[in-house]
Amino acid sequence: MDKEKLNLLVLAGLLHDIGKLFERADSFPEIKNDPFYLAVCPPRNGYYSHLHCAYTKKFCELLHNSFSCLKDKVSKPDWLDWASCHHLNNQDFETKIISRADRLSAEEREEGSFYTQKIHLRTLLEPVLERVYLSSNQKLYTSYRYPLTKLDLKNIFPLQAQEFSQKGIVLDDWQEEAGNEVKDPASWSHLLAKDPLTANYEKIANGLLEDVKHLAKTQPDLPLEDLIVSLLTLLEIYTVNIPSATNLRHPDISLFDHLRTTAAIAQALYFYNDTQDADVEENKNYWLLVCGDFSGIQKFIYNLTNKGAAKHLRARSFYVQYFCQLCAEFLLRELGLNKVALLYSSGGKFYLLIPAILKEKLISARRSINDWLIKKFAGQVFLGIGLCEVNDEMFELGKMDTAWSQCAKDLEKDRKIKFKEQLTPEFFQPRTEFNPTQSCSVCGAREEVKNNKCHTCNQLENLGKKLSKASVVLTVWDKTNFNTKLKPVLDFNFGPNPSLYLLEQSEADKLAQNMGSLDANWVFLTQDVFTNFRQLSLPRCGFSFMYLGRWKSKHYLKNAWEEWTFDDYARNSEGIKRLGILRMDVDNLGLVFISGLKFAKRQAKGWGKVEGQNKQVERRSMASISRMATLSRQLNCFFSGYLNIILEDKQFDRSQIMYAGGDDLFIIGSWDQLIRLAKRIKDEFARFCCFNPDMSISGGVTLIPGKYPIYKGAILAGEAEERAKTCRKNWEKYLQKKQSSPLEDIKKSGFCFVDTAIVWEDFELVEEIRELLIEEIEEEKNKGLISYLLKMQAQNCLHAQNAPSLSEGWLNIEYAPWRWRFAYQLRRRYKNKEDKIKKWSELVLGNGQDRAVLPVFSWLALPLNWVKLLYRKEEG
Repeated sequence: MDKEKLNLLVLAGLLHDIGKLFERADSFPEIKNDPFYLAVCPPRNGYYSHLHCAYTKKFCELLHNSFSCLKDKVSKPDWLDWASCHHLNNQDFETKIISRADRLSAEEREEGSFYTQKIHLRTLLEPVLERVYLSSNQKLYTSYRYPLTKLDLKNIFPLQAQEFSQKGIVLDDWQEEAGNEVKDPASWSHLLAKDPLTANYEKIANGLLEDVKHLAKTQPDLPLEDLIVSLLTLLEIYTVNIPSATNLRHPDISLFDHLRTTAAIAQALYFYNDTQDADVEENKNYWLLVCGDFSGIQKFIYNLTNKGAAKHLRARSFYVQYFCQLCAEFLLRELGLNKVALLYSSGGKFYLLIPAILKEKLISARRSINDWLIKKFAGQVFLGIGLCEVNDEMFELGKMDTAWSQCAKDLEKDRKIKFKEQLTPEFFQPRTEFNPTQSCSVCGAREEVKNNKCHTCNQLENLGKKLSKASVVLTVWDKTNFNTKLKPVLDFNFGPNPSLYLLEQSEADKLAQNMGSLDANWVFLTQDVFTNFRQLSLPRCGFSFMYLGRWKSKHYLKNAWEEWTFDDYARNSEGIKRLGILRMDVDNLGLVFISGLKFAKRQAKGWGKVEGQNKQVERRSMASISRMATLSRQLNCFFSGYLNIILEDKQFDRSQIMYAGGDDLFIIGSWDQLIRLAKRIKDEFARFCCFNPDMSISGGVTLIPGKYPIYKGAILAGEAEERAKTCRKNWEKYLQKKQSSPLEDIKKSGFCFVDTAIVWEDFELVEEIRELLIEEIEEEKNKGLISYLLKMQAQNCLHAQNAPSLSEGWLNIEYAPWRWRFAYQLRRRYKNKEDKIKKWSELVLGNGQDRAVLPVFSWLALPLNWVKLLYRKEEG
């Protein structure tokens, strides 16, 4: 395999449609009349179509002349034609590879063809999250679009037409007709900008060009593979909000996701025929979708005592997140593949698209990682992999959900016999390298200790200290040419033994300016890569960025040196002095990937009537690789990135992200802030998903003393989260009767606090009751009503537990004596306050029941305990 040629093919695939950005921005106006560039565009009846190909060639030419790895080392710049000639008929072998990969990557598109009215300049990116369908989302049209901007964590939300008008962009809001047949696609105007968005495109295009110039000026001798990694990063920053295609009804795939999946498909396809100019067969299993997943992660993260636990927990969370990325990159290096094959990495899971012929080599490389994991963590952590072979048909028919599902099943089979490649006689030999008289004060491991800590915990403590100030993570794969006095924070003794360094900004700047060519990964941890890129010192290796929940050191330092412990969070709580733990994750996410991308089937190539019978919409799978990559990336952006923006709010200044990535989170803090924080996250996630009822999130909060073992607290919070997810299911029969329609078994969307679970729809009533209780305490200066209601609720709970099911138990006591006793108590307490009597009666006995999804009296303990704990002043 010619590695340079492979990388040039990957580069061509990555940039093949970048001309769409520059065409829409009118960046190189001279191209329109230049036969040299127009030669790559197919002629059509006296004019040229696919003009973006000419712009692609111009941009690629700029790159070729700017970097020595292309200008000086590539004798024949054929890659320019591979990238730009993929729409011509007469193609060489490499161009055919790009053309085929482009087609397979774009198979998510519902057909359509219209280029009138400058549609390509007026189309905005549509959120795929709004279109996810499991059972509840019956909308056949969309109402949201993404702003046409570069990546910005503070502006990741799609907007409706009226929100765009506030930004000076007027959209045609054709909502009434948006779900119906469109007889003339050229007349389509639903949520199109009335005026061309050329200025917005120009701003993005100029930004990308300037950043590329800065990269070329700073590191003109960047090696080719590193150049591709750096370009991949810049493309993500600048093209995630640009629609890949505009001549269709639902432009929900970003240009970035189309470019990177095209490059991944082309790379794998090239492996099968890199020596002769011949077509590669159709419908053969050329590709392998790989799902890598680390089991035992939670046990590793939370298996620690409370001595220095805050720093250790954050370090362990980062360790897992980065180790996942590191292992994915190690596998690709062992397979000889470029990083574009990495479709997703977060939350202890990654997905790769690789050539199927490399399966055995993949298994062998995985063994190296698991060999090391056994030695390092005594088998606590295991890298499992799930595999599924993929062919053209799966791309073309939108059946990548089948591959995702098969990967998940194969992963479960792999997990049933962990470390099966390691099951040799030596594996079963007893361990002798431990000290039975000593144990680590942090994790309890009986190993050789230094300063009462094992080697791993000493490393992680150092990692935790450096994380708060780090701006760059540097992973060096080959230290041969790496001359520095800096000491690595972590070493990974598998493969080429990579070392990890955490660099403060001044260290990073100095190192970047003085280092030579280096086999390394340079990862920015700050948002400067989005906003101040041209002020950064760039390394002579590939760079990327990583979302990281940062410690707010100004607030979290007790003094100049000592960070808050868990006990500090507890002591600074309002009311009872407890540490709160919040865990949340997306409901049914596996189901979303497996069956949530089935969209309404339409006649007339996607523009006609919806097909179906008896008012039942017929749906077809549209789970293409680019759509699934888009969905994964967007969810990770919310959890890994945007959550940090939420916690910048002062009302959450005693809360700290311990882990957030993929689709879940783990947050600790003063307990009184976490309930509102959970609601805020739920609301923001709903807005992020365009209020799609099939995209929801559940969570649970538990309270523990500051010195309580954190791993037990994590378990309790996990149990609370599970109660939240099953709450609606427990009330299934009641809800079916109340709604007069079948309840979707899959719907969850709940919240649990102090053993009381509710559905999110009832949280507004919870807050109303909470405010009434606080008002009662502040005005009456006693907690008598709370005590009475808690006693009443405890008695009701005992009666409810005797029934066959939770819902039956509570409904059996709906009209029990507690009702008239409560009414009597209200009359006795508020003799001359009819407004108070009326308000309480409405909430608990009357209209509140009508407004609530579940009976108020069944979850009344939640607001009662919330206020009780808020006014409890004793320590401990």
